[in-house]
Amino acid sequence: MNHPRQIIWLASLLALTCAWPSGLTAPAKEKLVFTDINGKKHAPFASSKIKAVVFLFLLRDCPVSNVYTPELSRINREYSGKGVSLYLVHPDRDTDAKAAKAHAIEYKLNAPLVLDHDHKLTHLAGAEVMPEAAVYDGKGLLVYRGRIDNLYADFGKKRAKPTRRDLRETLDALIAGKRLAKRTTKAVGCYIDFSNDKKDNK
Repeated sequence: MNHPRQIIWLASLLALTCAWPSGLTAPAKEKLVFTDINGKKHAPFASSKIKAVVFLFLLRDCPVSNVYTPELSRINREYSGKGVSLYLVHPDRDTDAKAAKAHAIEYKLNAPLVLDHDHKLTHLAGAEVMPEAAVYDGKGLLVYRGRIDNLYADFGKKRAKPTRRDLRETLDALIAGKRLAKRTTKAVGCYIDFSNDKKDNK
């Protein structure tokens, strides 16, 4: 039996027309400020030392998402001192600050947690799946969106270990000063529920 979160909301996905954004304009980049669940404000592109900003969309009760929690903590530890800012984003409306914090404690997550119930960050990145990574360079250009690695070929098709580490490869390239073309990969996980977005905008 499929996990309930793995059900594809066909009507929502057909109605959703998220274009692949070319990046943030200079004013939008400066104005991008959000607050994490602890009340701390973040302006991810404010520092000139930033090499990459990562929004990692996750779901606390998605099995695939939870498999990646150790890797997410490793990435945050290894890259936070290299000019990379990682934010763990909860798009699910059923996840409040208390639930997000409990999930982080249970899975030993160490990056800032952000609730995105209005899906502003989600739509900005064009994310549809949890877990899915969106990587921006220091100028606010979206250079990568997709899987963390290729551990999962598809639902129920899991490799013993990944042979491609797409998120790490993207971050390593940005840290090395390389200019990247936009790239996408297929993320395997639980679909984000956009069914109430149109109701909220009425």
